[in-house]
Formats: sequence, structure tokens, C-alpha cells
Amino acid sequence: MDPESAWEYELGIIQDFKFLTVRAAGWYYDIDDFINDNGITIPPSEGSGAGTDCLCNIDHVKLYGGELEATIKLGDRFRATAAYVYQRHSVNDTGYEHGWTYYLPDLLARNKVKLLARYMVWEDGWFQLSSRYVDARKSQRGEGMSPYITVDVGFEQKFRFDQMEYVVSIFCNNVTGEDYEEIAGYEMPEYVWGFQVGVKF
Repeated sequence: MDPESAWEYELGIIQDFKFLTVRAAGWYYDIDDFINDNGITIPPSEGSGAGTDCLCNIDHVKLYGGELEATIKLGDRFRATAAYVYQRHSVNDTGYEHGWTYYLPDLLARNKVKLLARYMVWEDGWFQLSSRYVDARKSQRGEGMSPYITVDVGFEQKFRFDQMEYVVSIFCNNVTGEDYEEIAGYEMPEYVWGFQVGVKF
């Protein structure tokens, strides 16, 4: 097993307008001797069937992509952000490819979108709505994973007491009950309710 080495390049720009802020970034990673961990047991038809991590070097891997984000502010009450991420990769074959193997870069979604909107209902009381889209992608099990969209809602209230600042929030993640997996074989809960209290000294 050879040590992994890489050249990494990132470039970004931020532009502020009167009510709008735009941010763009791009990245390119050129990796030699990428350490790939399959983490899957070899099936009996391919060998002994004993467990193995199947660690191996991939001679050359390239990861590249970009992100575009825009934030808008309308007065003191409304703020919204939209972000789009695109990423790709290219891999040199190792000669050890089988139906039960996979490349770690293959598990990355090609397209992702995030949306966030906040509205101040009253002083320091913010209602928040967010959503996330993740594109289809491969999995460790050799089967494709479906794209999904989740929606989260919440409310946050800030207040001061005895010279300290407090934050109280309630939220419900995946409010639509979307059936999805972030990691193959592990279903995410349909609804996640929560209550948080924070303090700043």
C-alpha cells in the first residue's frame, strides 16, 4: 500500500450587491495512489467468503466540481439562500474491479441543491423553512440509490435575560415524511421533532 498524495486547487469569488450576495467556487483535486476501501465481504463465489476491507491503491483519481450560492435580503424580516453543488470524478481502473467492488468517489451525488428561507415574525423570532435535493448515486451494495428531497421547518426565538443571550428553538426535520437513505441500507427517520435551548455568555 503506497501513501496517498494530492494537489488540490480551489478558487472562489464573492460579490455583494444592494440586496443580493453571490458566491461562486470551484475545486479540482488531482490525487495519486488514492486509498480505496471497499469495506465489503468477498462473496463465496469469488473466494473464501471471509471478511475483508479490500484496501487498494487507485493510481490516479480526479475530483472536480463547483458551487454557486445566492443570498437575498428583503428589509429586516426576510432572508433566503439558494445553493447548487455539482461534482464529478474520473478514476483509472485498477484491474481488480468486480461486481462487489466500488470506488469511494462513486458514492458522491453529482447534483445537490439547498434552499433556506427565514422570516422574522416578531422581534428576534424567526420562522425557518429549508429544503435539500440530493441526486441519484451509486452505493456500497452495487445498487443505485434514488434521489430525494427533504423539507425541514422550525422556529427560533432569541432573548436576553440577566445580561446573557438565550436562544430557544423548535423544529421538525423531514416534515413531508420522505422515505430516503443517505447511506445504503440505513433508512432515515420519517419525522424528527426537536427542542433546543442555547445560551451565550
